[in-house]
Amino acid sequence: MNSNDDNNVMTDALDADVAALLAEHHASATVPAALKLRMRTAVLEKVAAESACLTPGFQTIRAAEGEWLQAVPGAAIKILHQSADSPVVTYLARLEPGFEMPGHPHPYDEECIMLEGEMWLGDLHLKAGDYHFAAKGVLHGKLRTETGALVFQKGVLPV
Repeated sequence: MNSNDDNNVMTDALDADVAALLAEHHASATVPAALKLRMRTAVLEKVAAESACLTPGFQTIRAAEGEWLQAVPGAAIKILHQSADSPVVTYLARLEPGFEMPGHPHPYDEECIMLEGEMWLGDLHLKAGDYHFAAKGVLHGKLRTETGALVFQKGVLPV
């Protein structure tokens, strides 16, 4: 038997001893059936809420939910997440066909995933499924789309 086995045996014996000691010094209690049912229901509801990601710390915005805001002419955004302590925002941007925006520097890192359509950043051509990262302080060329686009972005809003 190695030292880990010895520790497991000691832990098991200690647990049994503690349980026996507690049982000796506490009277058993009868729990009313209604209370048992409420306790069981509460536990099952909590488990179900955690399984469905409905507990604090989760946020879900369905495709048909949320508000689209006109950010600039030809571009609407839907804010998905924003922390109170940071100007960085996670959002969707819907760009109309023919949309253009001058090149600009980024005050914070920016991430972009093309969901639909095509978009150009200067000479860089992005299509649905493409990921693009722009580090804080870098300048990219003019943003434009001939087809229109739906883009998932995380960065500072361009307004």
